[in-house]
Amino acid sequence: MYIDLDLLWISKCTYNPKHIIKMHHHDYYQVIFILNGESKITIGGSMYNASVNQVYFIKPNVEHVIEASQFKSLNIIELKFYSQNVMTQNLLHQLSTKIDGADRAIRSSFINIVEEVKKQDEYTEPILKCLVTEIFCSLLRLSNQETKHMTVNTGVDAKYIGAHEKNLSPLDKVLDYIRYNYSKEIKLQDLADIAYLSPIYFCSAFKDKYAITPMQYLQSIRCEVAKTMLIETNESITSISEKVGFQSIHYFSRLFKSHEGISPNEFRKRNQDFIIKDYKGNITDFS
Repeated sequence: MYIDLDLLWISKCTYNPKHIIKMHHHDYYQVIFILNGESKITIGGSMYNASVNQVYFIKPNVEHVIEASQFKSLNIIELKFYSQNVMTQNLLHQLSTKIDGADRAIRSSFINIVEEVKKQDEYTEPILKCLVTEIFCSLLRLSNQETKHMTVNTGVDAKYIGAHEKNLSPLDKVLDYIRYNYSKEIKLQDLADIAYLSPIYFCSAFKDKYAITPMQYLQSIRCEVAKTMLIETNESITSISEKVGFQSIHYFSRLFKSHEGISPNEFRKRNQDFIIKDYKGNITDFS
């Protein structure tokens, strides 16, 4: 599994009792790990009583508030980042807002990533890549375990739990549907039905909001998943084409080349020795 992030900020912060970070939002992702203390965290209108070893995941442009408790200091580790990789965005979308059950290994990974950024030597980039991947794979595992628990106890199909969160707009539900079902045959009418719109009006509304047509978005998701598989696996291009939802290897190859400028085979040759991008950021340690 490949996690492609552009790290902006890694910090270990201490907030005194009663300290409040007022409601705000930003265009990047944010992860908060509770090291010590207690807090009330409000994310997207939902309030949580935060405690030790919990993780909170904040998506771009979601309003949030952090309030330290009345009597205890709050110690947290924060990661702030962008991701332009559609496959990584798909994985991040699976994360729950609140993640319980972080064990000693996850706690150690958060602490280690802070310590590693302080060193900033020739080994920092590969170590950061490993730590980031370890953290997010562990968080995805916990989120998926929670989703399975919800499915067993409520009978709700796990694939659609995220798509029916109360704060999602109809068009956002369409994005969810595409992300979870890109490998299947998807027709424009299917997507329009999810948004409760006619196909013509749906296409217009979707493009106005996302600057891309619904089917172009579907194909971009498929291409991003294919890119990851080309880098990380030795599966044949025919097999990859089928697994990401293309019924014709020839159509897949043409579409891939129109997106990337090179064939799938050439992309694999150039990128299987991929090296993580330069890390650009500063460590801030207030503790």
